[in-house]
This record gives sequence, structure tokens and C-alpha cells, in this order.
Amino acid sequence: MLIKQSDLRAVLMNKLCGEGSLIRVPKGAEYSAEDATNVLLHAATSSSDSIEAAVQDLQAMHPISRIPCADTVHTYMKESDIGEMLSFFRKMNSEFIDMVNISDSPQDIAMDFHNVQYYGDKNTKGVVGIQPKNGTPWGYSYLTADLVGDCKLTLDIVNLTALNKNYGTLIEGVINRIDQLGIAIEKILMDREFFNLASIVTLDAANINYVMPAKLNKRINKILRDFEMAEGMVPGVIKYKFRDESSPEFCLVIVPNKNYDPVRREGKDNKKFFVFATNIKFDLVQEFTKKIPKEYRKRWNIETGYRMKKVFKIRTCSKSFTVRSLFFTLQCIMHNCLNVLKQVVSITAYTLKSAICEGIRDCLHIGSDLIRNQSIAGLYNRVKRYNEDRELRSRQHLGLV
Repeated sequence: MLIKQSDLRAVLMNKLCGEGSLIRVPKGAEYSAEDATNVLLHAATSSSDSIEAAVQDLQAMHPISRIPCADTVHTYMKESDIGEMLSFFRKMNSEFIDMVNISDSPQDIAMDFHNVQYYGDKNTKGVVGIQPKNGTPWGYSYLTADLVGDCKLTLDIVNLTALNKNYGTLIEGVINRIDQLGIAIEKILMDREFFNLASIVTLDAANINYVMPAKLNKRINKILRDFEMAEGMVPGVIKYKFRDESSPEFCLVIVPNKNYDPVRREGKDNKKFFVFATNIKFDLVQEFTKKIPKEYRKRWNIETGYRMKKVFKIRTCSKSFTVRSLFFTLQCIMHNCLNVLKQVVSITAYTLKSAICEGIRDCLHIGSDLIRNQSIAGLYNRVKRYNEDRELRSRQHLGLV
């Protein structure tokens, strides 16, 4: 079944410009949400990967079409509300989850901070301290929660604005919103940054299983030295809790590093042991110490997801936190659309980008009133039925039915 380029553009426009659209266009504005979103999508899917370049590109190709200038698009984006934007994203996810028929069984979730470096004034709204990278300790930070099963979706985004992260509040909010999507959590795979009292207390109170690397503080380093002296370089499990009285007890899973080089200096790139913190119940130590690293490797899938999101990145010099949050939200929307479509058709990020670009050009050339009648769910179900019919005919031809 051939999916038309105009279909992909139309279903995205229907969603992005429909009820509760991504961009809030002021009343009486000269241009529509569709006009502005055409520019936004062209910037996200073409080599003209900024609003300014996208406008120039589209105006050069279609000088008589309704294409707003870059300043107008930025004005519309700044009118948007971040809360409404994230609410729109979560509503869209709810529809995606219904479409792909995610199993009713509990799902594994990966939770992580996604940082975008910023090189301007550190006092700019929305800029927070981040892990130093590429010459700056400042940037924009977002907490994301990703489904790591067969259909990889970013389920939630939280834009961070406080200088100090309230880990407990952040985790509790994400857990509640995932629950509202109708997804039960099997366990959360977390970054080392979450190894702190507030995170552990919140996860324990919510009765959520977790796996995360432990930070090697003085106490844990002593535990490792004592363990090695008593047992040697073997796997093990040790009960642990923070010094604070409110800390629940959990396990440190000790896994020897097979690539440890005793000749080299021990350090970040040459550790004797990998140590994971978890509250998952277990029976046999030997099996458990094999299971935990294997489970945590599922989290590596989101690294691929990060790279895919960057494929849809829009470059900007804007200081507006709203604009930058909108761009990041659009990256996640495109990432989710791609992974939903992958459930029914063989498609890559670059194929999707190319199809959307061509769809925008066709729309500007011949005009389009089709977006009200197009939906992602409709396209998804149409292709799904086509695939099911093809499989049935193949089975009938082979005498299997």
C-alpha cells in the first residue's frame, strides 16, 4: 500500500492545528495556525533547519503562497502557553496508546534528564545549571519518561525551571500522569542522578520498582572494599539505606567488571565493579545479579530515541523559553509519530522527513482543504487493515487457513 506524502503532512496538520493546537494563534491574526505550522514542520524536516531559513526556502519556492515571515511565526509561538503545550502533547499520547494497543501488562519506563546547552546569559528565563558539556554548564533541561517496549514512545515531558530539582515532586508527577494514560508501571530504569534520598523515598511510597546505578560515595566504596576482601571479584547483593531515618532499605547489586584492567589506574573508565540500586525482590543471588544489568540495558534504547529526536531539531537563537520548549515538544511529537507509524509500515526518520517536506510543497502549490478529514488514527487503521488483509491472503494462498 502506497502512503502518499500529502497524507503524512495532512494527518500531522490535522493534529497540530486541530483542537488544542500546538501553536496559539492570536484572534484576528493575518495568518492561520496551518500557515505557521507549515513553516514549523518545514524547519523540523528539511535542511532549512531554522524558522528563518525555512521561511526563505518556502518563499523562494512558492512566492505567491501564504507564508508568514519568521518574526510572525516567532510572535505566534511566544503567544503559546507551555502548560497548554504539554497538555496537548499528553492528549496526543493518549490517542497514540489507544492506536498501538499497548499490552495491559505492566510496562518498563526509562526516566532521564535531557539537557540542551545554552551559551547566552545564564540569567535568561528557563536556563538552569546542567552537567557541563561542550563548554557550558548552563542550558535548558527537560525530564522525559519513555516507554522502552516494542513501541518506543516519549510518554511525558517536564520542563525544569527551578535551580534546584525537587526529585520527589518530579517523579510523583510523572508517575501520576503515566497512570492517567492507563499504563501500569513494571519498573522505572533511571539515571545515576536519581540516586538520592528524595527519589528513593518517593518511589518506595508509590510502590514502584526501580533500577539505577548507585553513586559511589565513601560508604559504598568501603562496602565494595570489604566485599572484595571477603568474597573476591564475584557478584553479590548487599542491603543498604541512606543515613537519614526516612530512608527505606533497598539492595545494592554488585557486578564485577569483566573488562577491568588491574594494570591501569582504577577510575570512571576502569571500574572493578558496577553497582546498581534496586528494590526488586529476588530469590537467588546468582540469577539476580545477572538479571539486573540485563534489565537496565533496556534503557539504552532511549539513547537511540535521543538521536532520533535530534533529527527533527530546529536551530534557534531565541531566548524565549516558550519557543525552545515548543521546539523540544515538537521533536518528541515527531519521534512518537515515527514510532507509531513503524508499527504498520517500514519507515525511517529520513523517509518521514522527506515525505512531509514534499507534502508541504504540494500543499502550497495546489492548495489543500483536506486536513479536517485526515487523522493519524485513520491512516494508521487503514494501513493496519491493509497489512492484515495481505497476510490473510498469503496464508490462504499457502493453504494455512
